[in-house]
Amino acid sequence: MQEPLPQHAQVVIIGGGIHGCSVAYHLAKAGWTDILLLERKQLTSGTTWHAAGLVGQLQGSHATTAFASYGVELLQEIEAETGQNPGFRQSGSISIAVNHDRLAELRRKADFAALHGIEARYMPTAEIAERWPLMNADGVLGGIYMPSDGSANPIDLTNALARGARMHGATIREHVMVKDVLTAEGTITGVRTDQGTITADVVVNCAGMWARELGRQNGVGVPLHACEHYYLVTEPIKDLPSDLPVLRSYCDGTYWKEDAGKLLFGFAHFHAKPWATDGIPEDFCFDSLPFVEDDVIEVLELAMNRVPVLQETGIRTFFNGPESYSHDGRFTLGEAPDLRNYYVLAGVNSTGIQSGPGAGKALAEWIMAGRPTMDLSEMDPARLEAFQARDPYLRERCPETLVNTYAMHWPNRQRETTRGLRRTPFYHAMKARGACFGEVQGWERPLFFAPQGDAPDIAYSFGRQNWFAYAQDEQKAVREGVGMIDYTMLGKLMVEGADAERFLQRLCTNDMSLPVGRVAYSLMLNTQGGIESDVTVARHAEDAFMVMSSISHTRRDRDYLRRHIQKGEDVRLRDATSAYGVLAVCGPNARALLTAACDCDLSNTAFPFNSLQHFHIGHAPVFAQRLSYSGELGWEIFVTPDFAEHVFDLLLSLGQDLDLRLVGGEALNALRIEKGFLHWGHDMAYTDAPHQVGLGFVCKSEKAIPFIGREAYLDRTADGQGPFLCSVKLRDPEPLIYHNEPVLQGDRIAGYVTSGAYGYATGAAVGLCMVSGPDGGADRAALQEGDWYVLVEGQKIPVDLSLKALYDPSAKRMRQ
Repeated sequence: MQEPLPQHAQVVIIGGGIHGCSVAYHLAKAGWTDILLLERKQLTSGTTWHAAGLVGQLQGSHATTAFASYGVELLQEIEAETGQNPGFRQSGSISIAVNHDRLAELRRKADFAALHGIEARYMPTAEIAERWPLMNADGVLGGIYMPSDGSANPIDLTNALARGARMHGATIREHVMVKDVLTAEGTITGVRTDQGTITADVVVNCAGMWARELGRQNGVGVPLHACEHYYLVTEPIKDLPSDLPVLRSYCDGTYWKEDAGKLLFGFAHFHAKPWATDGIPEDFCFDSLPFVEDDVIEVLELAMNRVPVLQETGIRTFFNGPESYSHDGRFTLGEAPDLRNYYVLAGVNSTGIQSGPGAGKALAEWIMAGRPTMDLSEMDPARLEAFQARDPYLRERCPETLVNTYAMHWPNRQRETTRGLRRTPFYHAMKARGACFGEVQGWERPLFFAPQGDAPDIAYSFGRQNWFAYAQDEQKAVREGVGMIDYTMLGKLMVEGADAERFLQRLCTNDMSLPVGRVAYSLMLNTQGGIESDVTVARHAEDAFMVMSSISHTRRDRDYLRRHIQKGEDVRLRDATSAYGVLAVCGPNARALLTAACDCDLSNTAFPFNSLQHFHIGHAPVFAQRLSYSGELGWEIFVTPDFAEHVFDLLLSLGQDLDLRLVGGEALNALRIEKGFLHWGHDMAYTDAPHQVGLGFVCKSEKAIPFIGREAYLDRTADGQGPFLCSVKLRDPEPLIYHNEPVLQGDRIAGYVTSGAYGYATGAAVGLCMVSGPDGGADRAALQEGDWYVLVEGQKIPVDLSLKALYDPSAKRMRQ
């Protein structure tokens, strides 16, 4: 008879797959022994058991690559600790290319591997054919070989983690269904199961494809949906080499691995289907789904052509099983934004075996420290807007993530599903004028404007894409004339109440005792002195401020502010994002254009930089703040939606004589990189301190009300440790950089590009980068020494590295 459940546990983990067992193992190994893992059926019985078990270290981001690299370390060591063999075979992997774009992508992946000390080298076709003799080499241009990759047995690995967790004091109970997660006053209090109630200090949702529904019960969005995922296993193949590397052909949509004398081959589907759209069956346990040949026939034919032995070999197993995919291809890992001590690890997009050990370790460290110990901002549950957690959205969006798994990973690839959800008041007018739209948080945002007669579509490439010349012309307009940009989708949060100023003084590093009508750029720090966000704050009244955030973390900033309202504090938050359309008018001729349109004195004396005024444009009441993200003279004009088109039409008409151009996000990105302006989530995050990114000037440590993290900020500033944000300009005008390219000082990898684009004013590819000196210390000036390079598709490209902005470092132009 099974023992009764304990009445209390420090941490309750829901779900006994790879992630739940990993979290339990790492918590228990670190000394947190009061851990209770509850599994509804049996360990691994959801999706873990049928995983293909691929272990590939090179993932799409720094965090996920670190997870996978740690996973290899654990696979090599856990048998000695637990006595359980995880079935790890380090056979290596080969990824092949059958077109030049794919080869370019693979070379860029190999560059990224170098950042993490992972061996990856180009392998010519002849060598691939020798190493993988069953492959049809027709059309193969080469590939990337990674000798430390391999495969593991999913059940054995999970059992090894479970055994290790028990050895270190954790309790694991199977056949216990969690019915509810219990809360009080915004904090976790425990769980109610089919066998009783357990109080808890922390609850961790590792429920796999059930995580979405479990989270929804408490208002926690977990953006994932199960999708059907196929693989096949052949009959035994005579003389099949047991040391075959894992072979991936992204263009064929297939991977192959040797499996006990047989070949297992699986698919990244060209057309994917959501599963269990009406809910997962209550009795689901080690189940598979019907195999529908029509779902895979296209990719199956490609697989049989690439490995012809499949045409004459029987199939022992036709398998279709559910796997969870997220809406944006990123994990969900971290604390729920609106519920303290409720943590989530789910939606890992079929990478659970290779990423599970590292992801579980990262979450365990977060729980124990009370904060993330590495940059996990890309996975933050707070990145989610409410509509993105709804089933109708996820049913449509998540299968596209599965399709994109083996698709080309273009630097600016746009999603195709669930589009047109959020449109600004200028959407139709801009569409009529050639706008090609991208999507961010559901918002349709112009990327560039195609000239009349050209289709506003993207022809993807790692080189100059079809819009390159258009974006150059848009940059030229802003640098030399005047441009107009839709900023509507930026977050606008009103902070109101008698205590609004005092509240913002505590949250913001800059001085918020602003006169009415003044604007300030500020950071918000955490208690470790890291940058939680950067915002622009405008004072609209004695008791009213507008806090403006970037599109991607509007919700995150709102949640962060809400959490810090103290009991009894007269502070109210009101989201005004959709209440105004916003147009940025920027460039040397911005003042001339707006003067012709409005009834306001726009001179430097009357309307200085960082100020705000109310006036009229045409017949429309507006307010504008004099700011610039482009580095040029500029104003951001706020207008209610009813007057928005009137303002747009008037400015466009008056701008004809000044050669006004509409400007998209691609041009704006290049403009801000040239100017050295940062984007949170790319160029900085909550692990970075202000002195590292050159933003100490907005940290007013002497103000009467200390900002959160002030002491840590002062300590870290005094310590002065890197890495440091710098600017780079490629000397060769042909190569392009985007993100994560390694930056070298001589032959030493010193850091990586955080943001890259091609600048009109500089006439070259430019980027922001995080780099460290040879000793990794505080000598920022030493970064100016030696020869610097950026690694692009295996080639070292000489660059000029600068500690200042490449364009107008004194910022005179936007203050003129």
